[in-house]
Amino acid sequence: MTKAKARAVFGPKELFKETIINRRDLDSKDILIEIKYCGICHSDIHHVRAEWGEEKYPLVPGHEIAGVVLQVGSDVKKYKVGDHVGVGCMVDSCRECVNCKKGEEQFCLKGNIGTYSKLINMGTYPRWIFNSHCCDRRFCT
Repeated sequence: MTKAKARAVFGPKELFKETIINRRDLDSKDILIEIKYCGICHSDIHHVRAEWGEEKYPLVPGHEIAGVVLQVGSDVKKYKVGDHVGVGCMVDSCRECVNCKKGEEQFCLKGNIGTYSKLINMGTYPRWIFNSHCCDRRFCT
């Protein structure tokens, strides 16, 4: 695991604060992105305020990422260092269920992995951070 700077909220009525979070290591199917821009929309604010249910804090909201590829995993062929990429609101899925195999990861039977709030492998959260982020290649454009 690596550490990264982030802007996080630590409770539903808190302001953003700079912090350090754990980010999972790059695997063979991932790309590492230097985030240049990150959108925060009304749905992110609802999450920050826990208006749609319980949240896990600290929380680093945001999606609709635009950035530059810093590193690619060994299985990544579509992207290379220096490419400009975008990422929506999902960063991974189980890759094994019938829906994932059909390319419909948003309907993953085990639950897709959004840009924040869900625990992923190795006990880290896929919280978008303002300097870099690891993302499965299938969720980049």
